[in-house]
Amino acid sequence: MIKLFAILLTLVPQLIPAPAEMQVRDGVFTISEKNQVKYVLDSKAKIPAEGYTIDITRTRAKVVASTEAGLFYARQTLSQLEADGTIPCVKIKDYPRFRWRGFMVDAARHFMSVDEIKKHIDILSQYKINVMHWHLTDDQGWRIEIKKYPALTEVGASRIEFDGTVTEGYYTQEDVKEVVAYAAQHFITVVPEIEMPGHSMAAIRSYPELSCDKQPVKNFYTWGSPDIVLCPGSEFTFQFLEDVVAEVAPLFPGKYMHIGGDECKKVRWEKCPACQARIAAEGLKADDAGTAEEKLQSYAVKRMEGILAKYGKSLVGWDEILEGGLSPNATVMSWRGEKGGIQAAREGHDVVMTPGSGGLYLNHYQGDPKAEPECYAHHSVLQVPYDYNPVPAELSAEEARHILGVQGNLWSEYIYSDTMRDYLTFPKMFAVAETAWTPLEKKDFASFCQRLDAACARLDAMGVTYHMPLPEQPGGSYGQMAFRDSAVLTFTTSRPMDMVYTLDGSKPTAASARYTGPIVVKESGLLRIASLSSYGKLSEERLITLEKMEPIPALHPEQLTGKLSVRHTPGCFTIPHDIPFGTQWTCTELDDIRKLPKLYPFNGNMQDPQFFAAEAEGYFKVPETGTWQFSSLYDEVWIDGRLVIDNRGEIKKNFRHDGALVLEKGIHHIKVVYLSNVNGGWTTARNKGEVLIRRPGTEKWRNIDIR
Repeated sequence: MIKLFAILLTLVPQLIPAPAEMQVRDGVFTISEKNQVKYVLDSKAKIPAEGYTIDITRTRAKVVASTEAGLFYARQTLSQLEADGTIPCVKIKDYPRFRWRGFMVDAARHFMSVDEIKKHIDILSQYKINVMHWHLTDDQGWRIEIKKYPALTEVGASRIEFDGTVTEGYYTQEDVKEVVAYAAQHFITVVPEIEMPGHSMAAIRSYPELSCDKQPVKNFYTWGSPDIVLCPGSEFTFQFLEDVVAEVAPLFPGKYMHIGGDECKKVRWEKCPACQARIAAEGLKADDAGTAEEKLQSYAVKRMEGILAKYGKSLVGWDEILEGGLSPNATVMSWRGEKGGIQAAREGHDVVMTPGSGGLYLNHYQGDPKAEPECYAHHSVLQVPYDYNPVPAELSAEEARHILGVQGNLWSEYIYSDTMRDYLTFPKMFAVAETAWTPLEKKDFASFCQRLDAACARLDAMGVTYHMPLPEQPGGSYGQMAFRDSAVLTFTTSRPMDMVYTLDGSKPTAASARYTGPIVVKESGLLRIASLSSYGKLSEERLITLEKMEPIPALHPEQLTGKLSVRHTPGCFTIPHDIPFGTQWTCTELDDIRKLPKLYPFNGNMQDPQFFAAEAEGYFKVPETGTWQFSSLYDEVWIDGRLVIDNRGEIKKNFRHDGALVLEKGIHHIKVVYLSNVNGGWTTARNKGEVLIRRPGTEKWRNIDIR
């Protein structure tokens, strides 16, 4: 199979990103000791700075570029063309659409080793990515050595998770130099990010005097945006920031330095005497452009820009830096849709487009969240970043010149392994690479999917994990289905791909039955189904338990109160079995199952809710006899004494484990178990506490009807 695939590559070049111009000729050029490719560096050649030409016939192979970067990218193209010592005869003229072709590494939430960073540089430079945005600091971790402030790494580079495990790691300044030098060899510029004035809890935990309250703060192990931020009313804050820049700037020879500037909550500034004094001293007043506190953020950003300028750096920030006014030389990364980027370009600022809505947040689900591994949130399949056009139609030609390019961001909140990081990065970053490099009129998703097979085969050869579309059920995937007479299971994939399955419990192989249409089952059993690539690789399989059953009879309780009987107890529990035998419970009643997570006060502080365990049971009405599906974020949901939903030990942020039963029309018993805790950085007190019900095949879920 692999040999056949190599032959195919010589016949039909499988290049990503697709070149600007390519002519395929008959025949191949055979590489030998005497027959080598000729590389010509000609600074006078009329070729764009990162562009190149390749001219290959049966007897010669010549590459011309005007810069070393152009020669490097030509080599990457040739490496994709070469198979078994031959290169197809082609004539290529190639150059990038955008000069900023970026990917972001978030090492602050979960540390990424130097070797892992180098691996990603190796791979992404092959696809002509030329910027690595290194997110080095955030609430959960400070990852770069600052010699003047050793506590930043002694304290801020580690945290104790809710379950007691320790997450840690940081880069010495020598590590940084090593990464920057390695990236430069691959023509990648590294842009560091030091967050301010929000997302700075790791710095404040190390040096509490940086905050408005000046008080020690606890280890921060949840995700989100806390309201403890840097104090722009204090001169120490700016002295600290300048001291940090003084050490960081010399490590990065590139033009840019990223300062974050996003999601900064300003409630403490409203009450801080120093911040209010700064507002008064600077004459910052609320108007149609923003509040006085938003103007204070603008003041802080402008001061940071001045600090960076002293060290020869230009400021880049997320689109919130537009709030309250922005210095003319700042570059904006538009992440909250395109609105910020459009505004910035119209105001004359350079812009890097990176909206999550454009599929450029690689940490989003790549398929149905109920089929895929746990991710941050949202859902954008491969075609979304591929189809994204970084130049908004609203911009004039002159304004569009400010669009520097596009960037894929991989936020690492829910990335607990290198394997998961790779799974989310690839192949979506290949789609970003083609969006960044290839002329808009040359892009074609069907062609890209065909060419993607070659790229994935190269990842296989490197032992790198990547996403393969999983079989999904339209309307919401599930792993268990109950039925009375028969069930019909329909599957699709997020991009075109064959599927194979078994019904006898055996693991599917490439030789198993092909999925050609809905599968009808009439007996209990186990359906195992996987996607199959064109080169014979199977995806992870999905297992669907099938249970044929008679309807569970309705109940006839003596009295229906419309309320749930509840018992609860304070404490930190990870799974229900952690609750000790003999625990003293407090009993009460609730008229709405959604109120269970709010039994104890929760003021929105994700770090310190009052943790507890609770159980609720009562009755609900089923309007007609048949199969009913249930969905919930509770740890356990029991219907008529049967465990239907089991979320024990899971990150309970997204609905993932639906269950089903055949129920008779009438009244049925329900019991739920809920643990207020933190798992994987997610605080369950933020959940709505719903138990949803629907008939299979319908799209609309509704809350159960408590009786």
